[in-house]
Amino acid sequence: MYGFVNHAIELLVLRNFGEETWEKIKEEAGVSMDGNFLIRFVYPDEITYRLVVAAEKILNVPVPAILELFGGFFYDFCVESGYDKILQVLGSTPTAFLENLDALHDHLQSIYPGMRAPSFRCTRVDHRSTILHYYSERDGLEPIVLGLVKTVAVRLHGVEVTVRVLSARDPEQGRDHTQFLIEEADTGGHKLAVEDEVVGKAGHTFRVQPRISPKTFAVLFPFHLVFDKDFAIRGVGQSLARVIPQLSTGHSGKHSSKPSKCHLDDIFEMLRPHMNFDFKTIVDHINTIFVLKTHDDLPVLNYYTQQSDVRNLKLKGQMMYLPEHDWVLYICSPATSNLNDLSKTACYLSDLPLHDATKDLVLMSEQFEEEYNLARDLEILTDNLQQSYRDLEDEKKKTDKLVYSILPPSVAAELRHNKPVPAKKYDQVTLMFCGVTSFADFCSRTHNDPRQTVEYLNKIYSRFDVLTDPKHNPHVFKVETVGDKYMAVSGLPEAHDSHARWIAKLSLELMDIADQLRAEGEHVTITIGIHSGELVTGVIGQRMPRYCLFGNTVNLASRTESTGEKGSINVSQSAYEVLQDENNYDVTFAFEARGQVQMKGKAEPMKVYILRREYIDPRMAFLFHPLLKVTTV
Repeated sequence: MYGFVNHAIELLVLRNFGEETWEKIKEEAGVSMDGNFLIRFVYPDEITYRLVVAAEKILNVPVPAILELFGGFFYDFCVESGYDKILQVLGSTPTAFLENLDALHDHLQSIYPGMRAPSFRCTRVDHRSTILHYYSERDGLEPIVLGLVKTVAVRLHGVEVTVRVLSARDPEQGRDHTQFLIEEADTGGHKLAVEDEVVGKAGHTFRVQPRISPKTFAVLFPFHLVFDKDFAIRGVGQSLARVIPQLSTGHSGKHSSKPSKCHLDDIFEMLRPHMNFDFKTIVDHINTIFVLKTHDDLPVLNYYTQQSDVRNLKLKGQMMYLPEHDWVLYICSPATSNLNDLSKTACYLSDLPLHDATKDLVLMSEQFEEEYNLARDLEILTDNLQQSYRDLEDEKKKTDKLVYSILPPSVAAELRHNKPVPAKKYDQVTLMFCGVTSFADFCSRTHNDPRQTVEYLNKIYSRFDVLTDPKHNPHVFKVETVGDKYMAVSGLPEAHDSHARWIAKLSLELMDIADQLRAEGEHVTITIGIHSGELVTGVIGQRMPRYCLFGNTVNLASRTESTGEKGSINVSQSAYEVLQDENNYDVTFAFEARGQVQMKGKAEPMKVYILRREYIDPRMAFLFHPLLKVTTV
C-alpha cells in the first residue's frame, strides 16, 4: 500500500487527537520510525492494519468508526494534495462520480506504478437510488467507502445520502464483492437522467444509407471491435487486427461449432469494471470505462518476425450500443503506461490516430514516470536528511548532557554559545572533600584488582551523584572525583548566602548512604572535610574543558579531610562560623569541638569541629541558640 494512505491516517490522528496520541498509536502498533510516512513509498498492508487496530485501543473507538472517519477525511486529504479540480469534474451526481472513479484510478496508476486500487461500478435503481458494487483485494475496508461516499455527496454535490450494506463480500458464499445501497435524500423534485433522454434524438439528421465503408472505418479507428449479442466479432480495427491476427482470421476456441467466427471472450477477459462478462451486462452499463486484457495463455503471431509468442495487451475504452443491428461497438486504445509497455505489445505510436489522446498520454506518462522517480528519490533524500538532522539533534543533546554534567549549567550555556568564560573570584564559598576511608582496606583484600577497584568506586560514586544532580540539588556542584576523593562546592557559579548549609546537608546525606553500602560484606566508611573561604574559578582547555577551582581554600578543605577524624564530618573553624550565621544555621546540625589541628599551609593550628545530625522537633527550634549547639570536650 502506498505511503499516502498511511500519511493520511497520520494526519487524521494528528489533527484530531494530537501528536502524543499518534506516538502512542505507533508504539502500540509496533511501528518504529521517525518523521512522516513517505507518500510515494510502498509499505506492507500489515502496517496499515496494525495502525488501525492500535488506534481502536488507544482512542477507544471501534475500527469501523475509525475507518468511516478516515473515509471522510481521505477526500479532504486528496483535495489538499492537489486533486481538487479533477474530483470536482469527475461527475455531476454521486452516482456519476462513482461511475468515473475507475477512470481516475487508471490515471493514477501511471503516477503510482503497481497501485492496487479498488474498483467501483453502479447499478441505477431509480432517480435517487443506486447500488454501488465495490471490489477490493483487501478485506475489512468497507467502512471507508461509507465515509467517502457521504463526504463526496455533501462536499461536491450538496446532497445528503444514506449508505448501507446490502450484501457483504463472502468468497465462501460465492460473493466476490460488497454491494451498498446509496439513497439520496428526497428533496421533493426528481432528477431525470437528461442525457439518457436525448441520446439518439439527433439520429434523424443522418441518412440511412452508409456514408463510410467498413474499410475506411477500420482505418479511422484502428483500435475498435464490433461484436454481436453472441460475442461474435463483426468488425475489427486495422492496427488491432495486425497485433491480434486471430480477431480477423478466426479462432478455434470454446465456440468450436463456429470456427469461422472469432468470439470476444475467446481472446479477452474483462479487468474493469468487475461484473459479468456478457452482452446484456455490458449494455446495461454503457456509461463505464471498460478495460479488457488478452488471455495469459493466448499465443500471438508476431506480424514482423512471424514467430509465435505470448504477450498481454490491455485495451481501455468505451462501449457504444448500436440498436440498428443489436451490436456493441468498442472504441478503445492500448492501455499502456509507457513506451516500453507499448513496444512489448508490438504496437507503435504510428498505430494511434491523431484524434486519439493516447499518443499524448503515452508520451506524457514517460515524463510522469521520470518526474515520479525524481520526486520519490527527492522524498527519500529529504527523509534521510531529516533523519540525519534528528540524529544530529540527538547527538547534540547527548553532547549538551555531557557538557552540562561536567560543568555548571550557566558555564556550559556560555560555552555552548561560543562565549568566553572569564576567570571569576568568589569572596566566600564552601568546599567539601569526601574520601573513601575503607578504600585502602578494600584494595588490600582484593590485591589491587583494577576491575574490582573500578566497580567498587563506581558503586559508591553513582549513589553520591544522585545527591549532587542539579535537578535534585541545584545549590551544589560536583567538581570532580580523583581516585577515592569526591569534591563538591556550593556558592558558585551563582553566588548565594546559604552555601555552607547546603554542603553540611549534603555531607550528612552522604554519611547516610555510606552506612547503607556494603563491599564484600564490609561497611563502606567515608571521611569528609568542609572548609569555607575565597577562591577563583576558571575554564581550562578547549578540547576537554574543565571547570577548575584555585586558591588556598581548596588546599585547606582537602587537608581538613585528610587530617580529619576517620568516618566523621570534619568542619574547619571558618566553615563552622559560617554555619552559625542566620543564613546557614540549622537546628539539626550538632557540633562537637575536636580541638586544634595543625595543617600544612597554615602557620597556626586550626580549630576543627565534628558535625552530626541532631533530631529536634522543628517547633522547638526557637529555644536553641546557635552557640548552645557546641559541645566541648
